[in-house]
Amino acid sequence: MFMKQDKTISVVMCTYNGASRHLREQLDSIFAQTLLPGEIVVQDDCSTDDTMQVLHEYADRAPQGVAMRIVQNTAQMGINANFFSAMRRAEGELIAVSDQDDIWMPTKLEEQRGAIGSRMMCVCRSEPFSDSGAEIRFDRRRPNCNLIRLFYASMMGHCQMLRRQLLDVIPTEQELPEIYRRTCYDVMTATAAAALDSIVLIDRLLVKQRRYEQAATYVRVDHHRVRRADNALYMIWYGVCNYRRVKPWMNAHFAARRDFLEWVWRKSMAAHCEAPGSMPTADNRIFADGIRLLHNECRRGLTALLGIERYYIKYRHTLFYTREKDPVALLRAMVHPFMQIYNYRYLAQRQ
Repeated sequence: MFMKQDKTISVVMCTYNGASRHLREQLDSIFAQTLLPGEIVVQDDCSTDDTMQVLHEYADRAPQGVAMRIVQNTAQMGINANFFSAMRRAEGELIAVSDQDDIWMPTKLEEQRGAIGSRMMCVCRSEPFSDSGAEIRFDRRRPNCNLIRLFYASMMGHCQMLRRQLLDVIPTEQELPEIYRRTCYDVMTATAAAALDSIVLIDRLLVKQRRYEQAATYVRVDHHRVRRADNALYMIWYGVCNYRRVKPWMNAHFAARRDFLEWVWRKSMAAHCEAPGSMPTADNRIFADGIRLLHNECRRGLTALLGIERYYIKYRHTLFYTREKDPVALLRAMVHPFMQIYNYRYLAQRQ
């Protein structure tokens, strides 16, 4: 049977002890795509189980025309370094990021390839599920994915298709180690694309995200963050009581985000000067406001708080997970600096 294929697409997957964690289901769903990639790059981070055996088994029966390249690290690199290393090995113009334990809908690659156009990134929706009894929560509302929103959230890696060119504006761990210490690779890629104002969302569920307690990214559901008035009041109360304790740790966190964005700006402007029009730049209004907001997030005191309030109010319709209407949006923006203290309390707790 003839299968459509796009040689410009590389699927990039990182594995670690995935043989018993649904690796076969993930690979089966990639092999079953209505638009096949040109290659699948898998980089294993020193698995101690049968992951390599499973990978070579699948490489032997990959769809015709699809090259499956397997690399095993000689020493553990960790999630961030491993994914960026694997992405830089990709030969395709477009990189579709894959976890080792999810299930892709058959049209994922085809829909994202059709939607990305000339943009740096296309993201889709994913729906969590569990076959192990792990607690999950899912919000079906259409999310925001602009730069201001992505300061406080992310679009998960398995939802992303990005241009390989985007990696040119992202620093290595040696160049900017603090951002690697404080956040994840998919936060960096999504934030960089949003900084260039070059990200598009497909509001469709194209990935089934498997959740189980052994997963590297599994986090238990925080019932205080479920959208209810009593939870909002609790978070505000917590923020007021713990502002002085948590805020210094937030300052350092957002300083790393600010330094990262300034790096993206410099690299994008340098690329534009060398070859005008070769890639979008961060020379746009939302980027300028984002940098000003982060400068305030890196400081303490009344002036900084008022500065944060200013931009929260300005972007109140796109700051939150979904678009809010006034007066709810205005009220949420005004109290959000204190609710953020609750959201970032983990920074102080893990020190």
